[in-house]
Amino acid sequence: MTKYFTSLLLFLFVLAGSASAQEEMTKPSTNRGSDVATAEDYQRIFKNSFNVELRALAIEALELDEKQTTAFTPIFLDYTQAKNGLMTRRTTLLDDYREEMKEDDTAEDEREETADFIENYWEIDIAEMELQKDYFDRFEDVITGEKALEFFALERMYQNRLNRTILMEKVPTIRYLVPSDYSYQWEMDQYKEWKKVNIDGKVSLDHKFTSTGLSKLLNAAEAMTQAEGIKVNNFDQRKAMVMKKADQLRDNWKSTEHADYARAAFVETASILQEIAQSDRFMSRKAWTDQLSANAKAIKPDVKLTAQADKVYNFFDTAETIVNDLVEQANKQARK
Repeated sequence: MTKYFTSLLLFLFVLAGSASAQEEMTKPSTNRGSDVATAEDYQRIFKNSFNVELRALAIEALELDEKQTTAFTPIFLDYTQAKNGLMTRRTTLLDDYREEMKEDDTAEDEREETADFIENYWEIDIAEMELQKDYFDRFEDVITGEKALEFFALERMYQNRLNRTILMEKVPTIRYLVPSDYSYQWEMDQYKEWKKVNIDGKVSLDHKFTSTGLSKLLNAAEAMTQAEGIKVNNFDQRKAMVMKKADQLRDNWKSTEHADYARAAFVETASILQEIAQSDRFMSRKAWTDQLSANAKAIKPDVKLTAQADKVYNFFDTAETIVNDLVEQANKQARK
């Protein structure tokens, strides 16, 4: 019966956007940090305090003014109450399925039970999407459609962390991979795919390569900080500065300041990644972050950026190495 449970869980993680692999798990997960709790703690926080904590995060992240906050709050509370009901359904479903798999049933019975479980799991997913659809209209009326989408993206980050932990606690002896990065896998994949597609890319006069690379790299870094609960000082302002430099790279191809823009953007990006790597979540690879900083500072402002293409490539290669290492460390912590 283990193989059916294993296949099912891998299938569910693929739906969530994860890469598939396998890892032995023989004990319940342990805390990854002082602010990362057990599944029971997560559920308690979600049901009792989530409405307060996420509300505060949303107000800050979405930059809601007083009028928007006043209108947003009652809709938000209605939404979280409805979402809590779906979470209870999902947790109960997992508990029931786990108990079913403990029974000495025939292989055919187990296949039927697994099929029923998948169908019921999907029904909850569909119910969550329907709930978001209904509440999107209400949020749109008071905080704009764009901010409503941002809110659901923020909520999804924390929901994915919660779902991951619940599954790890519910089935601690099953052989499967629970990737801690699946809640920000899309952003990671975007950067990696950009690197693959542009493996023979060219630092040309329009500087699209450099500008796009900075955007995707910082989006991946931002998604990681949100999903892993890592605090980076003044992240929004620093990212905005980097993206302004990235935009300036493409605004005027005749400009003689492209190397200055790239150097400033690279130095700040290296500093952000270094701060993430130094979080207590990770074992810092100082040699790599120092190398990234050195690669950034190697750009010479008085030399055309197109003549320093190798230095640009080196920067993005080193950044990818660091990001991949941080994800792998996070996964290893989740498996313990």
